[in-house]
Amino acid sequence: MHTGRLWTNGDPFLAVDASLRDAWRGFSDNQYDDIVDLGPQDTNIPVGVGWAALVGADGVVRDDSWMEVFQAEDGGIAIVQASGPDYPRVLTEALRYPDTDDEDGDPLIVRSKELALFSAAYDGTGPHSQPLIPARPGPVPPVHGRPSHQDDPGLLLTTTYTTFAFKVRWYTQLDEEGSFARWLLTPARTL
Repeated sequence: MHTGRLWTNGDPFLAVDASLRDAWRGFSDNQYDDIVDLGPQDTNIPVGVGWAALVGADGVVRDDSWMEVFQAEDGGIAIVQASGPDYPRVLTEALRYPDTDDEDGDPLIVRSKELALFSAAYDGTGPHSQPLIPARPGPVPPVHGRPSHQDDPGLLLTTTYTTFAFKVRWYTQLDEEGSFARWLLTPARTL
């Protein structure tokens, strides 16, 4: 089910245990600069006493883009960046696309059972942070659309799982008009 969307102007997002987000100082302490030298094979970055998964911003799919967030009944989370004239169809096909050839990332631990998704260019909390809104079930957007004219918030997802396997699929061409990139967090086990 669709639970929210995140606007990126090319900056990656962090998926991190919400209890650790105050340790991320992407803006205030220039921690964002630590991401600049990372390559596509790098899937996480330290945040306080834990780690955050790096998600989003596949510039081949789109430079400025919405990333759609989905949460499955089995606890899985998918973040999809899509392009194509039939936006809902591309999103649906991206979610159904096999993950056998996706790149394996490092596991993500979410001990608080709350996952924060926010732009790595901001701080996790404080005056230089994005507000986080709770994930809300809703319909899949019918079109990609333009960004809002307000500051775009991050998302806060509640989960019953504490350990997630992480997989990344970079630019994937579906047909002549549709393409996507995808980041999957799959429940691995409970602690």
